[in-house]
Amino acid sequence: MAFKFNFESVVKDDFLNISGSTLYSKDQGYGFETFKFRVDVPNGNYDIKFVLKNFRKDIASATIMVFPRRLMIKNAQIKRGEMYQEEFTVNVKDEKIIFEVETDGAEVCSIEVTEAKNPIVVYLAGDSTVCDQENLPYAGWGQALGCFFKKGVSISNHAYSGRSSKSFIEEGRLEQILQTIKEGDYLFIQFGHNDQKDDKRYTEANTTYKIMLKVYIDEARKRGAVPVLVTPVARRHFDENGKIVGSGLHFDYPKAMRELAEKENVFLIDLLQMSSQFYEKLGVEDSKKLFVHAKPKELPQFPDGVEDNTHFNMYGAYEIAKLVLEGIKKLDLKLKDYFR
Repeated sequence: MAFKFNFESVVKDDFLNISGSTLYSKDQGYGFETFKFRVDVPNGNYDIKFVLKNFRKDIASATIMVFPRRLMIKNAQIKRGEMYQEEFTVNVKDEKIIFEVETDGAEVCSIEVTEAKNPIVVYLAGDSTVCDQENLPYAGWGQALGCFFKKGVSISNHAYSGRSSKSFIEEGRLEQILQTIKEGDYLFIQFGHNDQKDDKRYTEANTTYKIMLKVYIDEARKRGAVPVLVTPVARRHFDENGKIVGSGLHFDYPKAMRELAEKENVFLIDLLQMSSQFYEKLGVEDSKKLFVHAKPKELPQFPDGVEDNTHFNMYGAYEIAKLVLEGIKKLDLKLKDYFR
């Protein structure tokens, strides 16, 4: 399957020529939905080729997102008179690709959509700090991860809000991953936030938590995929000395994950350590910029204001995804060959 869409006024014979009046319809399978462009495709992985131009200002910037708000190109700088071309690979689980372009002057020339041939797929299993958050201003680091990779690596984010290592399995979410994960793919596993909860999601750090995590490891390895344990990203809980403490460090869960990684000879990205050090370096006030914080009446959805020290905004998700990238480099995973 392949689509070639032309958005310029000059008609191109080998493209589907799109105008502002090309509205989406189910029968047609593509078109504009408000200011976003939708293409219906079967579930799978697709290579995308984007071409933009800038004839309006000295330097135009452009950011490209794919439903649900997955960051693919961040703040591309396009000089006046120049064309900008970039390629990336996206994973589709809901039979549609919706492109959203935020720009201060660049124009989309064309979009090409082609079925990807045997890409490396990075599957993400985790909670709300990882997942694709559809509602502003929230964002998980998993939805920012794709913008760091060239064509050939696809991020399949199965993380879901409120899930623990146990409930993720019980709800069949791991099974969904196992249906398509293949040799050479990766399974990144970050749990701990909700394993602490005093309800049916609870796991005990040194027993059931390790047992659950080992299920992910074993099932990935059975299929030739590479499991990577990721310690839970820190909460923003400072003490009077400007150090992350208490529930910000997730008690015994990160230590248990490190022990399991060593015992099972599994790759481990210590995101807890990296993120807590990052918060401390930023300081008590500047670290708020990573999270969903707002004063009363600053955001319409939070008229009384909000101080969420667990969940990120898109800036925070992007910065945490950069830490995950550092972890990939330290482990010398093959994925580093696909960094932008």
